Amino acid sequence: MIKVSVIVPVYNPGKNIRDLVRTVLGQTLPADEYEVIFVDDGSTDDTPALLDELAAEHANVRVEHTPNSGWPGRPRNIGTDLAQGEYVLYADNDDWIGKEALQRLYDKAKADDADVVVGKVVGHGKDVARPIFAANQAGVGLDWEPLVTLLSPHKLFRRAFLDEQGIRFPEGRRRLEDHVFMVNAYARTRKVSVLADYPCYHWVRRRRSASFRRLDPTGYYRDLEEVLDILDRHVEPGELRDRLYSNWYRGKLLRRVGGPAFVRRTEGDEAYSRELFEEIRRVAERRFGDRMEPYLPFSLRVRSYLLRTGSFEGLLALAAFESQLEARAIGYPRAHGKGLAVRVDLALRGAEQPLRFERFGDEERPRVRWVPPPGPLRDALPDEVLDATDDFAASRPGLFLRSPKTLSEYPVATKGEARLITDGTVAQAGDARLNPSRASGGSPLRGGTWELHAIADVAGFSAPAQVSRRMASEPMLLRMGADGQLVERKPPKPPAPPPAPPRLRQRVVGRVPGGPAVWRAVRGGQSRA
Repeated sequence: MIKVSVIVPVYNPGKNIRDLVRTVLGQTLPADEYEVIFVDDGSTDDTPALLDELAAEHANVRVEHTPNSGWPGRPRNIGTDLAQGEYVLYADNDDWIGKEALQRLYDKAKADDADVVVGKVVGHGKDVARPIFAANQAGVGLDWEPLVTLLSPHKLFRRAFLDEQGIRFPEGRRRLEDHVFMVNAYARTRKVSVLADYPCYHWVRRRRSASFRRLDPTGYYRDLEEVLDILDRHVEPGELRDRLYSNWYRGKLLRRVGGPAFVRRTEGDEAYSRELFEEIRRVAERRFGDRMEPYLPFSLRVRSYLLRTGSFEGLLALAAFESQLEARAIGYPRAHGKGLAVRVDLALRGAEQPLRFERFGDEERPRVRWVPPPGPLRDALPDEVLDATDDFAASRPGLFLRSPKTLSEYPVATKGEARLITDGTVAQAGDARLNPSRASGGSPLRGGTWELHAIADVAGFSAPAQVSRRMASEPMLLRMGADGQLVERKPPKPPAPPPAPPRLRQRVVGRVPGGPAVWRAVRGGQSRA
């Protein structure tokens, strides 16, 4: 019985395919219980011959050669139609998977009777939303908010579910084909599980991939609207639909008119940056409007206001301001049961322009507002847009553990607050308890060294920092000890300096008549000839 079919679209990967081949053929699931289907999309390098050799050497490897389609949708569909497994897993040719991924994903799917299993994704040069992997889940659907924060297709699907629902990837050269596929799948089931306690899929950022091609604004946002149309067919108008819409509003619209990338793109090609801005503004007005703002943090509400009012210069100034924010985090750990309690003091500062807030209003109902730097940004923002009272009060730092070896990350539940200092700058503190028996997505933390990282976040203005020990002299490292307890890993002691040689002294050993004294160097009080 074939339990899992791994489907891999392939196009000119070169050496980048080696990690995937090595890991997909080295699974703990027995080789006769899974198959690997490589669909070669008209590669022109040595890949076709390599794949044919693999198929000749491994009974569970199949290869299908097809003319080039230019995008992964068609080869994925071909692989799905060829698959014999009870479940299918989609993997890209330049990524790789964990050694136990197939066995764990399959076991989770069977235990939960799941149509879809989202295995923990580790980003290598890619941002992966952390809340979705805070703990294992079962029986969730679109009403579970973190689900739509990760819409890549690298997940396990029940093949019969895809066939019965007619779910396939759009074909041809187009953007967001994975979003179309995933929204169709999520909208048709509440049998989605999350496997958070094992790193299943390693997602690698490579600049030669199709996703790095410069996007055509009109075509890209036409494809985005197709995704929204699918959502509209399955989710009634109202709070849930608006909350889901806000995920694309943040990630596909507001993100593209903010941050360092927006500044660099404008410096390199202002005409294209303005063209993209105008298309984003049209889509924002047509599909989103101001009803998204209740689901945005203060900083993104400011960005949204500037977008909707057409202030390109204001957005550019805001992006430059946010790009220069820096964070520092000092940790103070102490033993707590079998784990650690950690207090982290954070500072969020501007390297060039300070992040400042001020109090206003009366004593009974004090308010807090952001003080933007003078210039085009301040000129574009009316006073009512600057009120950040509720978001400031709700500001919490984020903490997460990170393995420097595997890059796996796990969020740590944190309590905290932000407070104004007399000059209007902000200090923040967070308190967390690290429980080693549940720190890895609800399961015991694996052995080895772990770093503690923080995200200082004040009203949505944020910056990351690695947590340092006390006076920021060295990073705070943690490890799982042999006794199963999470303990602080102290930095190794520097080697002792070599002993200093005995001090040389001089002694008068004689005097030349009528001349100077004769001196001799001695060591340790003994004269030397």
